[in-house]
Amino acid sequence: MGFISEIHLSPPSTALGSTIRAVSNTPIRWEYTTVVDDSTVLFLSVFGDGFDEFEASLDRDPTVADGRRIATFANRCVYSVRTTADCQLIPPKCSELGIFVFNVVSGDGGWVFRLQIPDRDALLEFKEHCRKHDIGFRIVRLRESDYADGVAAAGLTDQQRELLLRAFYAGYFDVPRRVSQSDLADQLDVSTSAVSQQLRRAIEQLITTTIDADSSGW
Repeated sequence: MGFISEIHLSPPSTALGSTIRAVSNTPIRWEYTTVVDDSTVLFLSVFGDGFDEFEASLDRDPTVADGRRIATFANRCVYSVRTTADCQLIPPKCSELGIFVFNVVSGDGGWVFRLQIPDRDALLEFKEHCRKHDIGFRIVRLRESDYADGVAAAGLTDQQRELLLRAFYAGYFDVPRRVSQSDLADQLDVSTSAVSQQLRRAIEQLITTTIDADSSGW
C-alpha cells in the first residue's frame, strides 16, 4: 500500500542550503529538474518580493554553480539554477527506491518533500541514506496511501484525481495558497477556465459521494 509523507530535509548537505537559510521568509518551490551538458539544472519559483536578496544569496551559495532569472510575474519569479557536480535537490536514491516526488517547497530552514513511498523498508533506507550523506531528515507527516480505493469509491475520473492531487501537493489548498489556478493550468498545459471547471466538478463529486452520501438517511 505504501505511504504518503512530508519529509523535511535540511542542510548542511542539501542543495541551496545557505540560500534557504538566508531568505527564510521567501517561499521557494521546485518546479522540475533537467540535465544540460551533464549538469543538473533546477527550475524554481520564488514568491513575494525578496528577489534581489534571493539572487545575492545564490551568488554566495557553495552548492550553486550558476543561477539566473528566466521569467518575472506579478508576485513570482522563475529561476534556472545549475548545481555543483556533487549536489542535487532530489536525491537519486528516491528513484532507486521507487519514491515518487509530488512537490518540494522551502520551509523551516530546509526543503519539505511531499512523497509517495512504496513501503516501510524504502522509508527506512531513504532515512539511512540521508544520515550517511549528512542530510538532516525529519518526518513531518506520514499516512498510509489508499488512493486507489478512495478514488474508486468517490467515483473520480483519472483526470479529476490527477488535478486534485496536483493541486493539493502544489499547495493550492494551503492558506495562503502557494499556487493559483493559472499556475496549475500552466503545469497541465490547459486553460485556466478548464482547471476551474474540473476542480469544481471534482470537488462536487467528492461531496456527493462522501458527505452527502453519509446524510442520505436524513
